[in-house]
Amino acid sequence: IGTDLPDVRIDPAQFEQVLMNLAVNARDAMPNGGELGVDVVRTRYRDGVGVRVSVRDTGTGMEPEVVARIWEPFFTTKPQGKGTGLGLATVHGIVHQAGGEIGVESTLGVGTTFNVLLPGVDPDDSAVAG
Repeated sequence: IGTDLPDVRIDPAQFEQVLMNLAVNARDAMPNGGELGVDVVRTRYRDGVGVRVSVRDTGTGMEPEVVARIWEPFFTTKPQGKGTGLGLATVHGIVHQAGGEIGVESTLGVGTTFNVLLPGVDPDDSAVAG
């Protein structure tokens, strides 16, 4: 976790859901084991500063055709009964509701990285930051 991180405005329970969904998907992409990493760093975002949370795995990766559909509700690559297809759609909605963005980089046989970008809260903003 980086130092000097700006505050961000996102519901803590929803942010926990984002991290859990990304971690569970990473676990499922590594049926024979692998590495899961989470990095949190200060970054430039839009016209100011923000936070980038990267969740990466050394799993199976995804084909471009799959990556193009991952944000769609009810789209899943998991066997029937193993997933609803709502996890990444929910993650996408939570991040955008917080004013952020989410992107993905994936290579077959190498792994996947999700990058969540959240805008920093102006320290002079009278609203509560969390």
